Parts: sequence; structure tokens; C-alpha cells
Amino acid sequence: FAALVAIPLGLSIGWSRLAAKVIDPTVQLLRPVPITAWLPFAIAVFGIYDASALFLIGLGAFYPIVVNTTHGVRDTNLLLLRAARMMGAGTGSVMAKVVFPSALPSIFTGLRLGIRVAWTAVIVAEMIAVKSGLGYVLWDAYYVGRMDICVATMFSVGLLGFLSDRVIVWAARLLLRWRTLEAHA
Repeated sequence: FAALVAIPLGLSIGWSRLAAKVIDPTVQLLRPVPITAWLPFAIAVFGIYDASALFLIGLGAFYPIVVNTTHGVRDTNLLLLRAARMMGAGTGSVMAKVVFPSALPSIFTGLRLGIRVAWTAVIVAEMIAVKSGLGYVLWDAYYVGRMDICVATMFSVGLLGFLSDRVIVWAARLLLRWRTLEAHA
């Protein structure tokens, strides 16, 4: 869900000077706030339910994705943009066929960083804002002195984080095949 908001927002911030002036300062102001500092806000607004955990997870993943997407758009080769415009491409075409593909490597970097922060947020949220999940099990096991369950839970989180990262890497390889072909040419 974070990617569904962050990618279009990053595209608009990177592409439009107006969006960069209006939206980017807010993003940069809130980005340094640690995910744990958002916990009281999430509980006050959403209560001790899954919605507060989802908010924290989405927020944690949002910032790396939007910042990397913005960087990817701004890093688009100006010669490619000029060539597309000289060939009569409109703004929509330039965005879809030049800017977005150019930004994809940065977007995938943001997704990989975002998934790491999201897993951290999952554990923090489940420890405090939810009464279920791996974070809750980890905290409960710590509270009753079951270090074996703590270690098993940490291993489980590590494995799930690794698998989710591999899915993103696989998707990147699939969608960025042109980069590997370009590198071998």
C-alpha cells in the first residue's frame, strides 16, 4: 500500500517543480521522525487494532520509496528527455516511456529499503499496538523468560524479511531485464 502512494508521489515530486515546492518539504520534515515516535499517534487515532499496525508499517515503508523514486526521476538522462520531446512525445508518453523506466532501478532500491523498515515496524507495532503476530509473540516470550521462543521468533522474522526481499529482487530482475542486456552489449 505504501508503494501505491509513494511511487506516484515520488514521480510527481521528481517531475514537477510545483509538486517539489509544495509536497517535498512536508515529506522531508516528517521523514526523520522515527517510526516508534508515531506509535502514540497511531494508537490514539486507530486504537489498539490492526489499523494502527498497518499505518505504522505503511508509513515506515513510504519514506524510502518516495525518496528513491524522486531521486530516480530527477536522475533521468536529459538527452533521453530531449530526444523523446524532439520526436513529438507528449508529457504522458515521456513519463511512461522514458522517466518511469529510467526511475525503476531507484524505485526497486526504495522498495528494498522500505521492506526492511516495514518489517521493523511490524515488530514494533505488534509488540505494543496489536495483540497478535510475531512482535507480540516475541514480547510475550521475553516477558515470561522464554529466550528459545525469542530466538525462534527473531529467526522467523529474518527469514520472512529475506524472502520478501528476494521477491523484490526477482521482480526487479524481471522488469529490468533491459539493463542486463544493455550491460552485456
